[in-house]
Amino acid sequence: MEKHVQEMLDRLVGKLCWRKQVGNDRSLSLGFGERVNHKATLTDRMYGEWEVGTYRCAWRIAKNGKVLCASQDAVDNIGELNNALSRIELGRFVALRHLTALDVQLECDNGITVDFLTTISDDDECFHIFCPGKQIVVFSPIDGWKVGPSDKPWP
Repeated sequence: MEKHVQEMLDRLVGKLCWRKQVGNDRSLSLGFGERVNHKATLTDRMYGEWEVGTYRCAWRIAKNGKVLCASQDAVDNIGELNNALSRIELGRFVALRHLTALDVQLECDNGITVDFLTTISDDDECFHIFCPGKQIVVFSPIDGWKVGPSDKPWP
């Protein structure tokens, strides 16, 4: 992982996950750190100062080799997936590493891991972290890691 990406992630270490949300498209959003009030019309008014997740790729949450909740779980509706997710205490962010050249794993201090699995062949991001200061860290299998502004287009 590039040095500038690791420096950004070092600021996330120790932050508690308090927000967990599965979107209608089975996307995953995890909020860490301070609660930030967003004035925009979004799903939730309060978001984490650090928002980790994926829009398009598969994900799974596991502990001790057992999957606790995953994007492809058989459910009748997204509410069931959110209920399962709400029962999992993710704890504090410890580290982010590659499982493979394509897949990323987030590790928490209580042994919980969240795996983000690349399931796309285009250059769109498969993993992102919205950071304080209107910055975003993204990973795509084609472009690798990038850091840039979250509030305007990239060059």
